[in-house]
Amino acid sequence: MSEPLFIFSTPRLLTSQACAMIGNHPDMVGLAETNLFAAETYEELEAMYLIDTRFQHGLLRTIAEFGLGGQTEENIELAQAWLIENESVKTVDIFKDIMALVEPKHAVDTSVLYVYRPGVIGRIKKAFPDAYYLHLAMHPRVSCESIYKTRKAATESHLGRQIGQDMALKPETMWLKPHVQILAAMETVPESHKMFLRGEDLLSDPNPNLLKIAEWLGIRTDEEAIDAMMKPEESPFAGYGPENAPLGNDPHFLENPEFVPYVNHDLDLDSPMSWDDTLVFDATIKELARYFGY
Repeated sequence: MSEPLFIFSTPRLLTSQACAMIGNHPDMVGLAETNLFAAETYEELEAMYLIDTRFQHGLLRTIAEFGLGGQTEENIELAQAWLIENESVKTVDIFKDIMALVEPKHAVDTSVLYVYRPGVIGRIKKAFPDAYYLHLAMHPRVSCESIYKTRKAATESHLGRQIGQDMALKPETMWLKPHVQILAAMETVPESHKMFLRGEDLLSDPNPNLLKIAEWLGIRTDEEAIDAMMKPEESPFAGYGPENAPLGNDPHFLENPEFVPYVNHDLDLDSPMSWDDTLVFDATIKELARYFGY
């Protein structure tokens, strides 16, 4: 079985585009956000959908695309029925079924819940001891502002919900906690199977960094393969899905999936957040940001 690649970062400014770019390589397949490893069984995962049904869209679209021939409303319903019938099945086994559907290509998974739910990375490492892990970071100011804007937009859209306290999340929860959790989990991963990359570097100078990723993964490094990675809009999940499962990726990516080079900005670590002038980066955030090269 082809070993999967998992991309970890703070949601969701970068992960959807990075997954689509790497997943468009001829030897790879980028999935929508399956969120599978956020729970032990599908039944447990299903309980989380009661909080927000949007977390299910990526898994339904992935099963419909690779297992049922396409992302139609009918196939989404069939995918959901199959999951309900097999709700006691372990999420690891569902992921292995998806891997089998896309073989011999390698599956690429990045999911919004992975860096917030306890036990996720441990569950992945136990199931796939030889998996690859790409840890991406963006400047804490960029990440926090993006998360806030995404949540604010959700409350104002027909797809939104009232998220209350989520709007008041502090930078240490939005940016610091996920990265600390990722770094701790990566300590036991062999150097050959993990990579850290700043998102700004990937998006502002993509070709050499995509080549670096391909060399690390041991996949094709020819010009045609690297060029394919520059076309995230060709992902089957680079756009809204059918009406009964429209999301499954960052909404900003769904609306504008084409690659646009990132323009680096002179960002500081001292100014308060735009939505609350009492929120500033504490010393721990600044220390880790500088460790990442910011």
